[in-house]
Amino acid sequence: MSELIYPLAIPVKAGLELINKYDLRSETSLRDHVDDYVEYADVLFSAHAPIEIDGQRLNVASIDRDFREYSIDVIKTYIDKCAMFPNLTQLNLHFGYKRWFAESQIQGRIGDYENHIMAVRDIADHASEYEIEIVLENLNSYWSANQILPETDPLEVDWADKSEPFATCPDEWILMCEDINNSNVKLCLDTSHICTYAQRFPKEDRKKEIMKFLSRPDLINHVHWSDNYLYDIRGRNDSHLTVGSGTIPTEFHKAVKSLDATILLEHYYSENQLIQELEFIDKL
Repeated sequence: MSELIYPLAIPVKAGLELINKYDLRSETSLRDHVDDYVEYADVLFSAHAPIEIDGQRLNVASIDRDFREYSIDVIKTYIDKCAMFPNLTQLNLHFGYKRWFAESQIQGRIGDYENHIMAVRDIADHASEYEIEIVLENLNSYWSANQILPETDPLEVDWADKSEPFATCPDEWILMCEDINNSNVKLCLDTSHICTYAQRFPKEDRKKEIMKFLSRPDLINHVHWSDNYLYDIRGRNDSHLTVGSGTIPTEFHKAVKSLDATILLEHYYSENQLIQELEFIDKL
């Protein structure tokens, strides 16, 4: 059994009393306003940047310069708010979008790789003024948002014309971190999202595909740890199961536990489920 390097964190929605009861840390979610959690200052070590304003997805990669700059400014303003918390040293940031075709997305529908690289460098330099590290999260494959029917063979899906963020696949996720080439930028591994990506492949290849996300552990400084359904259709959803209650291989979970990274259990359902989850993790 390996030992965790840092204390685990759970979402702020679990409540301060429970967080302290189990000597855990905490993180705000993408739906939270960090300045609403001043009383969590002692346990708040990371935050999630906003991804949406007024029904539109932010897109720091947008080819629309005005919307790109607006998206960057929203993130920077959020960083300014995070700086009020003395222990908050990491901001989790979603990648921008190659394409996002939702009806509500009036601006920023198309993104550009180089725009993305430059934007994250800019954001990271701003965050470094407060000693807040940017960690970039591998993202979801949006099966439902793209109206891909459950019975559709994944090998028949052409993702080139679908709504899709950057860095859903491990190679691009790692490459973008390398190309950004900023000492204040590392990666956040989301273990539920990797299953939505692996669903693109035949069942016999899915374990191999998710293991690729662990090929550069030196770049992974943060984890959003959940379980998901690797081998059946439910895994097309971002299920956020408690660790050990899905079908991600135990081998993968053991590797996650041994990472030199801060870890958020990115879900909270009940105290009993948390206890069971902590027991599972302790035995890994």
